[in-house]
Formats: sequence, structure tokens, C-alpha cells
Amino acid sequence: MVSFLKRHPGLTGVLVVVFLSHSVLAVIPPLFSDETTFWEWSRHLDFGYYAHPPMTGWLIALVTGIFGTFQYTVRLTSILLHLGTIGFLYYLAFEVTREKKVAVLSAVFYALLPISLILGTAITTDSPLVFFFTAATVFVRKAIIEEKNRFWYFAAIACGGMLMTKFLAVLFFPGVFIFLLLNPIYRRQLFSKEPYLAVSISLLLFAPFLHWNMTHDWLTFQFNLYQRQKSQGYDLIRTAKYIAGQMLAASPVVFVLLLVALVALLIRLTRKPGAGIVESGYRPSMQLLLSITAFPFVFFLPISFFADVGAHYTASLYPVASILIVIWMLSGGEAISTLIRRKAKWLFGVSVVSSGLVSLGIFLLIIFPKMLPDRMLYTSAVNEDAPIASHYFGWQAGGQRISEIKKEWEQRPEGLFMTSKDYGLASMLGFYTPGHPQFYLMNVDKNVVHGKSFLMWEKGQKKLGANTIYVSDTPFSYRPRLTDFFERIQHLPPLIIKDDDGRILRIFYFAVGLKYLGGEPDNLSLW
Repeated sequence: MVSFLKRHPGLTGVLVVVFLSHSVLAVIPPLFSDETTFWEWSRHLDFGYYAHPPMTGWLIALVTGIFGTFQYTVRLTSILLHLGTIGFLYYLAFEVTREKKVAVLSAVFYALLPISLILGTAITTDSPLVFFFTAATVFVRKAIIEEKNRFWYFAAIACGGMLMTKFLAVLFFPGVFIFLLLNPIYRRQLFSKEPYLAVSISLLLFAPFLHWNMTHDWLTFQFNLYQRQKSQGYDLIRTAKYIAGQMLAASPVVFVLLLVALVALLIRLTRKPGAGIVESGYRPSMQLLLSITAFPFVFFLPISFFADVGAHYTASLYPVASILIVIWMLSGGEAISTLIRRKAKWLFGVSVVSSGLVSLGIFLLIIFPKMLPDRMLYTSAVNEDAPIASHYFGWQAGGQRISEIKKEWEQRPEGLFMTSKDYGLASMLGFYTPGHPQFYLMNVDKNVVHGKSFLMWEKGQKKLGANTIYVSDTPFSYRPRLTDFFERIQHLPPLIIKDDDGRILRIFYFAVGLKYLGGEPDNLSLW
């Protein structure tokens, strides 16, 4: 790898700039609730969790185990995966075109996308998914196009990593199959043993997660294939939101370019070969990349008519899509070495500026949240719900206050456990409170979508007769959660976080439940 970087200084430059810029973003804003939830996974290591397979938690545990548990090291997991993704992307573009300039432009193009900025810094399940998806594409191309059978087994490991990260990994396989089925030159590989051995190995790597679900009432499948995918009725607004989400993820100009490039390349790659890079010896590689990229996007289009589709659902296609867009912009029936024409430069510049401006706007809002309107930041009075952007503030002070209260109450002989209203707040408080105490949830509704892993972790931890310190950022949320399960409730003074002008940024509310009675319903499974 070191020798490859020496031969490709452009890649080294991109990686250094990306590492430094994402590191700045990683240390300034506090972790988001999903990030701290995945950090909770890392201290409850298992072969599966309620919401997803376990890879994200494993990787966080690996990085924090080496470097310690800090805000930066939690996000370093995502930064390292992002650097790996860009490395594979560059290598793939260079292998396809044999042009360093195209590979560098593809890497720069992807690095500037808004979705790349977010998922390359915040640690989510999409961070390892994008990495493994890109790696699998590299290895599958080597196995199919270059007919080097040993790369089927590298692809199998990458696909196993994908499957152990997120269910959306299955969208990789149809794109590969469609290419093999429709391409007469490579169709014969469907009759060789290597593709099936690769699939078998990837499923073998996936087997521990399947076994975990078999012994846990198929909880992850309940969540992903039933609870999360209930049809919400036909509504074109959802499709519009899906398209809008993609336009934000890639920037409007780049998203339009992606659609145009996919259609244009599809037309050119299905007609009789001629001159130019798209019609040259790189044609099979381009066809494979097009099939792998197009399938996830097209798959979600009809689904968006009946259910919400998040902007991040298609995140894994954007590294490979960046290569396709760059090649399409630079190709026009000429040899690739002469393709950097004025028109191509202008088109590339417009797309880079478009994605760069959206990414810069997101970057500035994250670094300087007070640029947002006051109504999104400030609470007018105690006992009012805080606007969502105010959740950016107060974690260190809140954690310190919790530590002081906990120190006082844990001296009592009854015992003590920590609770909160939902998984996001519970994981945030657990991370930002000194000593990282474990927070649990109280009286979780059966139809709650996220956070039910906390119900597994709390089994046997809530002792009858023990007290709880309940922390919330909304007033009166203790009522449906504590009242029926403790002998009595004692209120403590709230912690009010203000800015320099005395405006309320957020409020933490505290209550103590005295003598736990038990009796909470077991609402972990829907069955």
C-alpha cells in the first residue's frame, strides 16, 4: 500500500486533506444520539442487535480499545473507514481507466459530496457499509473482468462485512447478477464454482448474526422487515421527499448529473461499440459499475411511493457513481488522454462547486449552530419543550450534574440504577457523564421503533426496591414512565443551560424514583 501511495501522490494529497478536515469536524460538535447508540453497542459486544447487525459496534470497540474512549476516537472509526473508501474508489477508477487524473478527480468529486462529509465523520451503520460496498466492487471487478478467480474470495469477505453491517447490503448482489446474466461474454462465469463459493463464504460470515436472531425471536428481522417497512399508503409526497433527500445528499447539480450520466451511459454501453473510453476496452468494467450503481437507486424508487426512504439508504452507491459521473463528463468519443476539454472542465467545475457549497453550508451549521434562527435554538421558559437544534448544547454540564447527583444517591443501601426516556438521550447521557454509567429505559412502548436493545441490556439490572435517577430534556416525561413502578417520586431542581445573553439553550429535568416495584411490561418483541 505504501508503494502504491508513493506512485500516486494525488491520492496521498486527497487522503491528507480529507483526514485533517474531517478530524476538525469530529472534535467540535458533540456526538449525535445515533452515534452514542452505536458506541453503546461497542460496550455490549454481541453477534446482533435489535436494529442492525453488529459490525459498527465491533469497529468502534476496536478503535476505542486501541486509542481510548473519547468523542474523537468514536468518530475516528468513521474517518478511517472513509479514508479506506476513498482509497478503494481511487484504485477502482485507476484500474478501469489507467489514468491517474481520472482517479484523482473521482476521489475529489466523492470527497466533496455532502453525504460524504456527514458519513465520513459521524459514525453510523452506513460508514462501514459504504466501505465494504466499495471494496466488494473492486474485488468483484477483478474477479469477473480480469478473470482472476482468487478475488472472488476477497469479494466474499467484503460481502460478509457488508452483511454484518446492514441489511441494505443485499442490494449489491442483484447488480452483479444482472451484469453476468445480460453480458454474453461473462455469463459463463455463472456456471463456474467460484461465484457460488463466494456467496457461501459471505453467508457463512453472516451465520453468527443469523444464529443470534434465531435465539432472540428474530428481533432484527422484526424491526427491519416488518416494523420499519409497514406500508403507509400511496403518497407522491414521499417520492418527492426521496428525490429531495438524494438532491441534498449529492447536491442538486450532482444528482441531476448522476441521472443523466446513468441514462447516457446505459444507452452508450448497450449499443454497438465504437471509439472512445466508454466504447473501448473499458466497456465491460463500465457496464459492471453501471449495474451495481443503478440497481439500489431504482430499487427504492417504487418503494418511496408507499414508505419513507431516507437519503442515506443509497449512500453505498455514491463512491462508484462518482467514478461514472467523472468518466461520463470527460468522455466524448476521444482518447481519454485528450478528454480534458474546456467544456468538460466547466461541467466538472460546476458540479464540484455545487456539492462543495452544500457541504460547506452543512459544515458551517454544524460548527456554528448559532447561525440558525433563534426559534430553532432557544427555549422561552422552563417546562417548555426545547427546539431540536438546542440538543447541540449542554452535554458536558449535564453529565457533570448527573455525576454529582449519582454520587449522592449511590451511597444509599437500596441500590441505584440510571434511567431516561428514550434510547437517544440514554446513550448521550451515558457517554457524556463522567465514568460512562449505564442508562436504561423505563416502560418502553411495544411499538417504539428504535432503541429496544436497551431492554436486553437491562435484564436483571433493575433490582426490586432500588432507586433510580431519571433524567430527561422534556418536562413531565417521568409521569408515564415512573409513576406506576415506584413507591413515590422525588423531584430535583432542573439544570438550565443558558448562553451569554441569558437565553435558555436547553434544560435537563431530574426525578428520583424511590423503591422500584417492578411490573414493567416486556415489550421487546412484537410477537
